[in-house]
Amino acid sequence: MATNTTHYPASEPSTGTKPLRDFRQEVTDNVVHMLENGVAPWQKPWDATANMPMNPTSARAYRGGNAIHLLATALQKGYQDPRWMTYKQASEHNWQVRRGERGTQIEFWDVKQGNHSSPDGSGDPAVNARPGRGSSNERPKLIHRVYTVFNAAQIDGIPPHVPIQHTPFEAAQSGERILAGSGAKIAHDHAGGAFYDRAADAIHLPPREAFKDAPGYSGTALHELAHWSGHPSRLNRATLNDSYRFGDVNYAKEELRAELASLFLAAERGIPHDPTQHAAYVGSWIKALKEDKNEIFRASHDASAATDFLLSLERERSLAEEELAVTQDPPATTSLSPASMLEEETSTIHRDRERLEELDPERGTTPPAAEDSGERQKIESLAEARDIAAKSLGQTATLRAAETESGTYRGAIIGETELHVIQRESGQSAIAHPKELLDRQPGIGELARVSYSNSKGTVREMQERSKSQELAR
Repeated sequence: MATNTTHYPASEPSTGTKPLRDFRQEVTDNVVHMLENGVAPWQKPWDATANMPMNPTSARAYRGGNAIHLLATALQKGYQDPRWMTYKQASEHNWQVRRGERGTQIEFWDVKQGNHSSPDGSGDPAVNARPGRGSSNERPKLIHRVYTVFNAAQIDGIPPHVPIQHTPFEAAQSGERILAGSGAKIAHDHAGGAFYDRAADAIHLPPREAFKDAPGYSGTALHELAHWSGHPSRLNRATLNDSYRFGDVNYAKEELRAELASLFLAAERGIPHDPTQHAAYVGSWIKALKEDKNEIFRASHDASAATDFLLSLERERSLAEEELAVTQDPPATTSLSPASMLEEETSTIHRDRERLEELDPERGTTPPAAEDSGERQKIESLAEARDIAAKSLGQTATLRAAETESGTYRGAIIGETELHVIQRESGQSAIAHPKELLDRQPGIGELARVSYSNSKGTVREMQERSKSQELAR
């Protein structure tokens, strides 16, 4: 099990003269042990109150291998709280890790530009220079670091966690929205079971009445939708497209990715996760993981990408429907009612997952070199932003950082801090926008649409848009 053996580990990466621990091997060994005993995270039914592991100081969810590792550790330790952070991050909020508590290690990939070749055996996708960051001959150097984090259950002084509650109806509705947003071809014509037909690019399911309840239907359908996401025209996932028959290696690996994606979707939306129908693959999963310590990290990375992709399709459809509603049915008054628009958005994604590579799975962790006042200022600004969201939307509200590469957000501006503008996204979630990236600062109460492209944010006032559309009629 990958836990730190000292009593008071710092938030610094592992250093010193002792032999380096093989973090990935330790995580893999632990996951294999859980699989062999039937207690891996995706082998357990998922209830509607659980959440993905997240860092409360950055409002970001952990992704990929770190997410699976923290979920596994929480199961083993009995932690019900999804919040994890470094000792330093807790201290900066005057929260105290209890004496004698042992932390859990996670990995962080730091990307340094330069003419370097990618490291062998990392288990991550091949990395080239990102667009706009140097010439094609300059490949980034990857620096692997291991950090120690603590669960909120190990920390004194931290406010209690209030899980987001999802009723069975909400879970079923959420599943239906994801399915509809994908645009996938779905036929309810196969009484023998559910499957994705890659050749026809279609999902086949039993009739709806064959399922015991609506959430059960959603869970099964979304598992197949995870397979659908890997089609060459979408994520082009090798484990799907290089798989030719039941029982081959890629087939089992693809099933692992779909199961993990189902788990991540369950944690995001409270959609029940039923692992029983995929128990036949356990032996193949164990074999694949034992043969390659990087496989669980690759699978987790692909599952995170599939989850992000499916949720982004749902979000884009939701925004398109709202745009159409504004165009076809302008309000009787000269401005669009923020209340009515925001009520329609209560069903939108409450925590938009980062669309970042697995190379940077822990952007929320503060690197040792970032101990300057600017980093501290950002942390304090996010903490203040969370307070604003809680006061405006209630104590159960969540705050997340804007995805500044390609995110689009819509809602009323509910407050600001020195560094951030806070926008209500739904009845239970808010977005923190970095002021320095916005082309203008929207006013409090303004109903705005904020769109990002390559870390530049464009702010548009929706009320003015509605007026112009009404005059154009």
